[in-house]
Amino acid sequence: MFDVIVAAPAFAAAAGMLDPDLRRWRRRWSWLVWASLAVAAVSGAIWLVLLAGDIYAAPIAEIWRDGGVWTVASQTRFGQVSLVRLIAAALLAASLPALNRTAVRSPWRAGAVVLAIIVLIGPAWTGHAGATPGVAGEFPLAADALHLLAAGAWLGGLAPLAMLLAAAWRGKEPRWAIVTAIAVRRFSLLGVISVSTLLASGIANSRYEVGTFNNLFATSYGQLVLIKIGLFAAMLGVAAINRFYLTPRLATAGTVRRLYHSSLAETGLGFAAVVVVGFLGAIAPASHMHHDAGIPEGVAFVHIHSNAGMADVTIMPGRVGTARAIIRLWNDDFEPLAAERLTFTLTPPGGQPITWPAAQAQDGSWQVDVIPLSQAGNWKAAIDAGLDAKRRLTLDAPIVIEPER
Repeated sequence: MFDVIVAAPAFAAAAGMLDPDLRRWRRRWSWLVWASLAVAAVSGAIWLVLLAGDIYAAPIAEIWRDGGVWTVASQTRFGQVSLVRLIAAALLAASLPALNRTAVRSPWRAGAVVLAIIVLIGPAWTGHAGATPGVAGEFPLAADALHLLAAGAWLGGLAPLAMLLAAAWRGKEPRWAIVTAIAVRRFSLLGVISVSTLLASGIANSRYEVGTFNNLFATSYGQLVLIKIGLFAAMLGVAAINRFYLTPRLATAGTVRRLYHSSLAETGLGFAAVVVVGFLGAIAPASHMHHDAGIPEGVAFVHIHSNAGMADVTIMPGRVGTARAIIRLWNDDFEPLAAERLTFTLTPPGGQPITWPAAQAQDGSWQVDVIPLSQAGNWKAAIDAGLDAKRRLTLDAPIVIEPER
């Protein structure tokens, strides 16, 4: 994206620098892309294997030998999205040598940008927004994807920009001044678009995942969001200095060097923000925190959420044999959500779904008795609740059933 939007037009404007200078810089940037794709692929594979270990509650060597990792990769959303991203990353990595020799406006370069976008936004479908089923999840999912895309375009362009500025700082040819001026101006525009998108999508995500203003201070999730906001504000401060103070003074001696150092500082802040986002992805959103401390040991439990409503599903005991399911419905303020009827569906790994009508208990929960759990593994629990004559709540999520003791 940096090459297509920023670098290639800047080099093209400096007569005679498009070849071989741009091709030389493309080769250097290719190593950066290859290294980034390698880190993404390896960490994604490790994440998938660890998830399979959690689902099967077995040693990794055992589930690897028995094909459990492939089952998770092929039969869960996380696995399927991971495979798509891995394929896109492999195609992008394989195409880089040829892309370095193609023209600026080649359709192959547009295809490479599409592959990069697939790799960037894929985690939206495996995060908190992607876990929200149905139409209710489409808006937060779109906001999450745009957030990832904007962050990737901005943060991903900082390192190659710093490399270009370093070359301009050390270069002696007057044409570098033209390249630098155009590249900085175009990257500044890209940054403004990215920051605007990050702000809009970040506000939408915070409303969905943090919930109330008090949750920013009272929950671990909210406190991490505050840290992320602080890092983002610091990046905005550095970017504002670059845009409004240093960029107009590019002709002044030493300004390019200062821009280079500012880009490195901005990159460091961005990397810290990504680390915080990693922690955020590993804990439950503040808006969906629930009081599960009283859940007895040995039960299977899952909290399913959406903008339309939420549910706590408890299967007891949560292991192979005969069990009972208890479903509690909540609104987005975690107050009981009334329903006129409810059906509960369980789908075993590789099997056919089985549906039961649920009966409402005196405490407002819905129950299904005498549920046969035939095998251990990653089942799917689904709820279809009729809230009134016109409204329905449909939710589904995986739930882990343990082996028989």
